[in-house]
Amino acid sequence: MARFVRPTVADRLAAAGRLLDGTVTDAGGLWSRATVWILRIALEQSVDRLWARVSPPMARCSMRAQLLALDRCAGAELAGAVAGLWAVLSRAGHHLDSEPAPTVHELRDWYDETARLVGELDRIGRSDVPAVFGRGR
Repeated sequence: MARFVRPTVADRLAAAGRLLDGTVTDAGGLWSRATVWILRIALEQSVDRLWARVSPPMARCSMRAQLLALDRCAGAELAGAVAGLWAVLSRAGHHLDSEPAPTVHELRDWYDETARLVGELDRIGRSDVPAVFGRGR
């Protein structure tokens, strides 16, 4: 029996990069929305990894709850940037006939922002988290 291996955040970013640079040619007209969803999943996975490191029970909460609590361990600026990007990706990923698909420029900006925020979240360690999550600073 084959075992499923969950793609890493880096794997997901690489897949989004292949969609953006045209390496994947069989996605048809879905490539832009697929890129958005892959970026959102990578961002969510990065938030989940943070909680797994600093407060495992938080990883079982909804993403909205995780984002609300994020400022307590990541700071208001980073938490706001993550929540803002997540909201933009969520909105862009839901197809509405009245709205155009995201542009290549928007997708590249979101890719860059996702990669930057993932890097910042990855740098937060247990010692950076306040006592509210059971850890001292």
